[in-house]
Amino acid sequence: MAGSREGSLEAPTRHALDWKNPEFYDEGKLFAELERVFDVCHGCRRCVSLCQSFPVLFDLVDESDTMEVDGVAKQDYWKVVDECYLCDLCYQVKCPYVPPHEWNVDFPHLMLRAKAIKHKKGDIKTRDKILSATDKVGSLAGIPVVSTIVNTANQNGLARKALQKILGVHPDATLPKYHSKTGRKRISSTVEENKSIHASAKAAGRTTGKVAIFATCYGNRNEPHLLEDLGKVLHHNQIAVSLVDKEVCCGMPKLELGDLKAVEHAKNVNIPEMVKKIDAGWD
Repeated sequence: MAGSREGSLEAPTRHALDWKNPEFYDEGKLFAELERVFDVCHGCRRCVSLCQSFPVLFDLVDESDTMEVDGVAKQDYWKVVDECYLCDLCYQVKCPYVPPHEWNVDFPHLMLRAKAIKHKKGDIKTRDKILSATDKVGSLAGIPVVSTIVNTANQNGLARKALQKILGVHPDATLPKYHSKTGRKRISSTVEENKSIHASAKAAGRTTGKVAIFATCYGNRNEPHLLEDLGKVLHHNQIAVSLVDKEVCCGMPKLELGDLKAVEHAKNVNIPEMVKKIDAGWD
């Protein structure tokens, strides 16, 4: 039967997330779908080597009274959801039951739905709200004097214990540094120095010979040398470089919280800016 063909033998079909439908946030329907998909996963276990969601799920099943999904407490489903960081590997490369298979398993989208319901209920830690606001944190921590204080404090044992008490950040966790001279500032100066390349940029294959860079929060505030080095490599190869005129966070930190409205806002800022550059002849 065509319907029982293994889904991952061809490119998977990803259906749009119907996140504005009121039924999307129906917790009862969510749990019913979680139980259905978890039962499929339990019978397969092909993804056990991927993220921690699957070992957690399989341990819950194996340690239950029935040794089946029906023996797992519904509230324990959240333990599986919390371990998913939406890498999409199970959907893209592992699962044999992705659409067009009739079982229609899209584990990452299901986890995202659960996270969105959790966010709508307000079941989100203050720490996660603060740390996922990368634009605001970066803007504050990137102020010249403040960046020095923040970077010094992040290396101080007493300050790290205070940070653990306030925000729940482990004192041994590696924290990114903040830079007042951002990646956008650094690459802008490189662009000015190499304007002659812009006029002589030559197309190569499907590329225009001109690249507009989306800096990202991390590249802009935390690892600005990445942008600086990228600009130099591109210019060395006679490829013109510019920046996307305006950008906000890509939205991934908010996506992991299930804050889909914040993701939509980021998309509504970033995509038109990228399209504007593409229309102007930039890759």
